[in-house]
Amino acid sequence: MHKGLDELEINEVKKQAQEKLGVCRKINDIIGTQIFSILGRYARVIYYPLGKNAPWGFTRISGSRDDASLEKPFVAINTSIPTSCQVFAAAHELYHIWYERKPDMLPGDLLDEENKEINEKKANRFAAEFLVDDIMLAQEVQLYKITEINTKAILYLSELFSVPYKAMVKRLFETGYIGINERERFLAETDEAVEIYKKKYALPIGEADNRISVDNLAELSANAYEAGLITFEKLEYLLDICGLQPADLGLNNTTVSTFPSDEELDKIMEEEDC
Repeated sequence: MHKGLDELEINEVKKQAQEKLGVCRKINDIIGTQIFSILGRYARVIYYPLGKNAPWGFTRISGSRDDASLEKPFVAINTSIPTSCQVFAAAHELYHIWYERKPDMLPGDLLDEENKEINEKKANRFAAEFLVDDIMLAQEVQLYKITEINTKAILYLSELFSVPYKAMVKRLFETGYIGINERERFLAETDEAVEIYKKKYALPIGEADNRISVDNLAELSANAYEAGLITFEKLEYLLDICGLQPADLGLNNTTVSTFPSDEELDKIMEEEDC
């Protein structure tokens, strides 16, 4: 059995999660995909389909020697993975941003904690505590009259809280709903088996959305074009990075531009030569 966090470390992480839930005013609230808005408050976020076998995401605190004190670090989230995994990755990265300020890479086996560093285990436990608060979990179990924790119940709760199946299994163990033997049995289910169970119980699959979003690049590009600061061609190039076209934002190349014409540029050059 691999070594997990000790009681002191667990209590520290639980306290941190509760503190941040209060700061974000999310106590007594299911976080789910709201985590993306929360992450956006503390980081410049890029959402991009890196591939289903690629890392879940990464955080870059500083991009060069001179920007170590940047107010917001850069975070990338892989949108080729299911939304529940994106949610967990975002919460995991928030721990590193809030409490470590160090670069981080999230491997595809993030939830398999054997051989993981202690800081990664802390970040996982923080994400679980932040996304699936003890009180909220108990409330939902009671509300939906879940009297037996079986695979169907685990999948239902994981969809309700928008967290991966394995994360919910561990959370149910951490909160006393299942014992260690049940935890190991549920964790032994393969990803393929879990997908079959989802179909059997008619639960949302939560497929990857493959969305592309580069922080506020689209907004800044549109504003720059409307202000006459960039050409339509430059606008097309910038929006293409975000998987968009000008028409998607209601823009076209008939918009009046303040850029000088070729004749005006020639005249300017002639004046400079004089």
